[in-house]
Amino acid sequence: MKRRKIVLVAGVFPPGVGGMQNYYYNLSKHTKHDLTVIAPEYPGSEAFDEGQPYRIVRGSFMRGEKVDVTSWGRLFRQVKKTLRKEEPDVTVYGYVLIGFIGLLFKIVGRRRYMISVHGMDMLMFRRFIGLNQLVKLILRKADGVLANSEFTRRLVEEYGVDAGRIGIVHPGVESLFEQKPMDEELRRQHDLEGKYVLLSVGRLVTRKGHDRVIEALPAIIRHIPNAVYVIVGDGPELGRLEKLAETVGVTSKVRFVGGVSGSERLNDYYNLTNQFIMVSRQLEKGDAEGFGIVYLEAASARVPVIAGRSGGASEAVLDGVTGLLVEPESLLGITDAIVRLASDTPLRERLVREGYKRAKLQFQHEVLVEVFDQYAGRICSRPSASYKRAEKSAFERMRP
Repeated sequence: MKRRKIVLVAGVFPPGVGGMQNYYYNLSKHTKHDLTVIAPEYPGSEAFDEGQPYRIVRGSFMRGEKVDVTSWGRLFRQVKKTLRKEEPDVTVYGYVLIGFIGLLFKIVGRRRYMISVHGMDMLMFRRFIGLNQLVKLILRKADGVLANSEFTRRLVEEYGVDAGRIGIVHPGVESLFEQKPMDEELRRQHDLEGKYVLLSVGRLVTRKGHDRVIEALPAIIRHIPNAVYVIVGDGPELGRLEKLAETVGVTSKVRFVGGVSGSERLNDYYNLTNQFIMVSRQLEKGDAEGFGIVYLEAASARVPVIAGRSGGASEAVLDGVTGLLVEPESLLGITDAIVRLASDTPLRERLVREGYKRAKLQFQHEVLVEVFDQYAGRICSRPSASYKRAEKSAFERMRP
């Protein structure tokens, strides 16, 4: 494979925390191409960037993870400066609307660009005619579109993008997620001794389904009296979820842990757990789970998994093979799945065994990034007269 020069314009990146941040970090870390990342500034960025095996450009063009109206000009100038310096074979834009910059550089500067999409971004603009048309234009003019799941790929195709220009690179699981001895101090900290622990890991937003598990808890407790629900994550729904637990009468059965820093510590929480559950659902406003890497993290720690039958979760969890899928709005379905896993030892052991095997063989970063490398290489090698170096004069005349 020929080594290519790639610039990644990431709307989110570590030391920011989240699934997309990890996705772009691991693409950057494991790719065999020559990569430069344009990323937002965060507290601690300088320390994080030291020693990374790729170049990172940060600056005031983005504040945190926000690209507001005033930042577009700064980001445009930074992208232009970086492209002029690096002369990449292709630029990857990690957010569909940031891809408008890629469209401009393609029209004026004959620059190849790719868009990386994650599911929700393919749904959230459909209610707005103008933005939806802009998204369609950005996607159709892109040289390639990188989707994180089959679910997301289908959404891209609905915009009229040819299937041959869409590649799929799933999120990957860090190898450190593994079964290990329980952290007894952590268990005591959250008063989990003698408890049957249900765990969710994810940002506290409506689509993740924490509310449905809380609402199901009274029925779950009738079958599993020592059940406790541990929620790892921060987000805007915290107050509503706390109030819901109080209303349902299960405050003493729910532990709101907050955000957990670092994969090793997160692995400790998986190893406290009897079952992992996140019953994500698709909302009318266009919010959906594009994939759900936490299911595979839990599987890597040999924890049985329950997911909502929605979005890309059915690709992360194979129903009856590596975990169970439930209708995310069905409290009875949620309860039945939890009780079934708790009582059916052969089923639980089989799901754990197959889930672990799949996570370790198919979803390690080294395996998935090889798919990205090959896909990006194909995009760069496609013949196109519009990318001749001699034709970049218009790009050079663009004012900063």
